Formats: sequence, structure tokens, C-alpha cells
Amino acid sequence: MRTSNKSSQKGITLIEILVTVIILAIGFLGLASVQLLGTRNISSSNYRSLATIYAHDIVERMRSNQTGVDFGAYNNTNSEDGVDPGCSPCSPAELAQLDLFQWNTLMTSNPVQGGLPNGNGTIDYSDATEQFTVTITWSENTIDDAGPGLQDQTYQLVVRL
Repeated sequence: MRTSNKSSQKGITLIEILVTVIILAIGFLGLASVQLLGTRNISSSNYRSLATIYAHDIVERMRSNQTGVDFGAYNNTNSEDGVDPGCSPCSPAELAQLDLFQWNTLMTSNPVQGGLPNGNGTIDYSDATEQFTVTITWSENTIDDAGPGLQDQTYQLVVRL
């Protein structure tokens, strides 16, 4: 005679379901952290691309105002130095002021509209090398051993006009 074994397991126990849910939750947290890191890196590369574009923008403005370059209108200037001269037509010095004003407006606009956070630009001229160094700085959110914070980033372009 055979006896039936009524203690055999049928279905899933509550503990097995709980373990499965915990494993899935840990997996989803890992995916979320990867997504967050990817988003942060995209933002960083976007700002670096904008800084590159803005550096080349002011160099092209300088190339189109060669007389202003020859008279030193761009030498050792800061983007914040520019003012709107309100001229039409403009002299080479006024055009340099307008270029700096428009360059500063681009960099300091809202980051959602294409600006850089705390964006600033400088143009330094070296008499020894006859080269211009365009430096653009901005702030980025970073996380290091001390925790989250802002860190200044820099892009430099060296040209001879």
C-alpha cells in the first residue's frame, strides 16, 4: 500500500516572493543610478561643447574685425567688459565692445537657453608669442569625497590672428 504525501509543496511561498521582490528592487536601484550618472555626464559634455562653440565664436568675431585686433581692442579683455555701444555703423573699437557684449550675453544666458552656469570668458594677448588665449570658465555640479558641490571647469583656445 502506498501512502500519500500530503506535505509536498504546491505553489510559491510568501518568503520566496519576498526574496524575489527584494532582488528586483536592488536591480532597479542599480538601473536608476546608472541612468542618473548618464544624465550627469550628458550635461557635462553639453557644457563643454557650448564652451568650445563660444570660444570659436569670439575668435571668428575677432577675425571679422581685423582692424580692431590690430589696434588691440580685444587685448586682455573679459566678457563682462563688453557694453552695447548702440552704434550703426560701428568703429572697430565699438565693434569690439559689441562683440564682447554679445559674447557675454550668450555665455551668461539661462543654461536651459544655451548659456553656461556662471559662465565667463577672457581674452589674453601675449606680445611675446603674438597669440590670443581665449579662456572660458563655468561651474558644474560634482560629487567627490567631500560630497556634492560646484567645481569650476575651464576651456582654453589659443589662436594667432
